[in-house]
Amino acid sequence: MITIAELERFHGADKDRMDQMVASIRSRSLLVPVDLEIARTAGRVRRAMKEGGIADAIIYATARIYHAKVLTGDPHFLGMDDVVFVGKR
Repeated sequence: MITIAELERFHGADKDRMDQMVASIRSRSLLVPVDLEIARTAGRVRRAMKEGGIADAIIYATARIYHAKVLTGDPHFLGMDDVVFVGKR
């Protein structure tokens, strides 16, 4: 859900594009609410991160707990385990 919030921040002015992105994410992903385990894990992750914010830490913590990979173009995730980086380096 944090990913959708971030997309809304950057692309929400284009409702059609945003609706397409949400539909694509929903068809390919498990949407997970942030619970206590994710929140605490994210706090530990954020403490260890050199860059990035709490949203990045929540995304990464969720992936770790659910044994999933993070697919991202965000350079804050470079070099982290279980991250598939699709952006420019």
